[in-house]
This record gives sequence, structure tokens and C-alpha cells, in this order.
Amino acid sequence: MFGIFKESEKIIDTYEQVHSILKSLLTYELKELPTRYEFWYRVAIRLEEFRTLQMEHRTKISMTSSVGRFHQTQYETITQKLAKFERLADIYKLFCIEEERAGLNHRLYFHQEAIAALYEHIQHKELYTYCDDVQQQFWEAVRDDMLNAIAHLDS
Repeated sequence: MFGIFKESEKIIDTYEQVHSILKSLLTYELKELPTRYEFWYRVAIRLEEFRTLQMEHRTKISMTSSVGRFHQTQYETITQKLAKFERLADIYKLFCIEEERAGLNHRLYFHQEAIAALYEHIQHKELYTYCDDVQQQFWEAVRDDMLNAIAHLDS
């Protein structure tokens, strides 16, 4: 009798799952910046920080000293982080446009299972964030898996 009054469970499509994963991931990446700033302003600040660090390390690269090689390594690391962060931000912009929903769901069809598994991990992220090192490793793994799942969206 009361079964007809039960709320049906809301089905979350792939578009919403990716949107949620990207939002959580970018929020983690921006955690050091004040939350009083607008989200996209914080994204711009982080991008500028990466570019400034990249330029700073590039100017100090020297293969004749250990410190110079340190700057080479840091330059390469920052360049990779910048590229990944830019990619995530660009894709998140795409997922903020509701009119793209059907097209993106279609294009993500073959990655549904991987995205659903990633979404499930994000829903239970407190299990993987009990210390800073584990939390960082968890979010790096999420970022890499997310980048693999959305790699084809530009083509």
C-alpha cells in the first residue's frame, strides 16, 4: 500500500557523474585558495600560479649543477601539472553547459562503467582521505583516470 508513495531513486546519468567528479577534483586542487572567491576566479589564480612557477624554474635551469637539474625536474613537473589542470578546467567548462548533455552522454557511452566506478569512489572519498599523503595519492589517481576517460572528447 505504501509502496506507491515511495520516492523513486534518482538515476544519475554519465553527464552528471562526470560533472560531479570534475567539480570535486577541481575543488580539491583549489583547496588552499580562499573559498570566498568565485570558483572560476580561483581556477584562474591557480593557472597563473602554475605559469609563474613554470617560468621561474625555466629561467634557472642549468645542466652544470645539481640545483640547475632540480629546476629542470621541477619545470617538467609543473608543466605536466599545468597541462592536466588546464585540461580538467576546460572539460569542466564544457560540462557546465546543459545544452551539451545529450551529446556528451552519447560520446561518453563507452566509458560509462569506468566513470560510474570513479563516481562511486568519489561518493565514498572519506575512506581514502584519512591522511594527507593518501588523500593526495587518491586525488592524483582520480585525476589520471578522469583524464583517460575524457581523453577522446576533443576529437
